[in-house]
Amino acid sequence: MENLLNQIRAIDFGWLYSMYFWGIKNYKVQLFYVFFAKYGIVLMFLSFIYLIWTKRINALICSFFAIGIAGMIDLAIYIFWKRPRPYIAHADDIINTNPERFTVDMASFPSSHTYIVFAIAVSILLYGHKKLGLTLLIIAIAVALSRIGAGLHYPSDVIAGALLGTASGILSYIMVHKWEKFWYEPHQNGLARVKD
Repeated sequence: MENLLNQIRAIDFGWLYSMYFWGIKNYKVQLFYVFFAKYGIVLMFLSFIYLIWTKRINALICSFFAIGIAGMIDLAIYIFWKRPRPYIAHADDIINTNPERFTVDMASFPSSHTYIVFAIAVSILLYGHKKLGLTLLIIAIAVALSRIGAGLHYPSDVIAGALLGTASGILSYIMVHKWEKFWYEPHQNGLARVKD
């Protein structure tokens, strides 16, 4: 069993190092990593402005619930297991080249950036906003890959984050969709249900 775990750890680090080394050798790739690892999540939150502007409140509520669900699960994991960041566990191989940009104190597993961006993308996509949802999903993938390439997370951290964000997005959609009947908005012909 221990040998199997060691093999998984070796593969995990091997993928991480390959992506990290690619960024070290290619300046454009490094810029991609730095931008999306740091600012990709900001692009996701900007979508909330669009949802508010277009009065797509159900999708907005769903996104917040999804983030909350994933965050509670992440907190439970953090209480019992704090996996060191790759640049801490492998300080001889991975360098946090942008300490002023990546000030992180939390554990590595799962990637919180990843579950947040996937929770938002999946929530919005499920609410029928296909163009925006697919665009955000592409950004979410870019964020996930960049968190690995920047040496901030192992691939397993990101995979877990993506699964957690996706699952919380689906669960949140089911919950909010059922709760829609409890809120209404004024309409000239009476009370109309808020639709997204």
